[in-house]
Amino acid sequence: VIIASLTISAILVFFIVPLTLLFFIYLSNILLLIYQRNGEVTADPLSDDWDSARKTIASFWDIYARIWHGYELHGVENLPEGPGILVYYHGAIPIDYLYFLSRLFLWKKRICLSVADHFVFRLPGLKLLLEVTGIMPGTREECLLALKNGYLVSISPGGVREALFSDESYQLMWGDRKGFAQVALDAKVVSITDY
Repeated sequence: VIIASLTISAILVFFIVPLTLLFFIYLSNILLLIYQRNGEVTADPLSDDWDSARKTIASFWDIYARIWHGYELHGVENLPEGPGILVYYHGAIPIDYLYFLSRLFLWKKRICLSVADHFVFRLPGLKLLLEVTGIMPGTREECLLALKNGYLVSISPGGVREALFSDESYQLMWGDRKGFAQVALDAKVVSITDY
């Protein structure tokens, strides 16, 4: 009985929780598609026309973060009012970053554009969610343009390598990835590093 209960618990932890997160991510995208069709919204996904949908999605993820993970956010008042680069550690499943984006939008009504690896844009059925939440491929030119337009831009230089090969010591694995510093210099903005 004990072995069976431990086995079931392991299955729940390793499979059900990630599948639940995946389900909620796709549910968020479906809600955005419904909003787009019902409201016949054709505006740019980063425009104010999407703010009510963005607020609904952010509220859902914020409630989920507080209930399931006890998520708290401190220091938002220290973010610059204008453009800036946020540099962060990339965990195995960066769900806490999604929580951060949600809370930032709810508290400050700000969108933080996020640099993601190219494989993220190949995931089926997530295009609208990626666009509305400000996920971008992250070339230097796109980052500079976003900063010049007044957005916060977030980058995790360790990326997938850091997510897959780092351990519980949260060792940074940036290698020679220092392009974010050059982007900050070129755009003349503040770079905030949190690791």
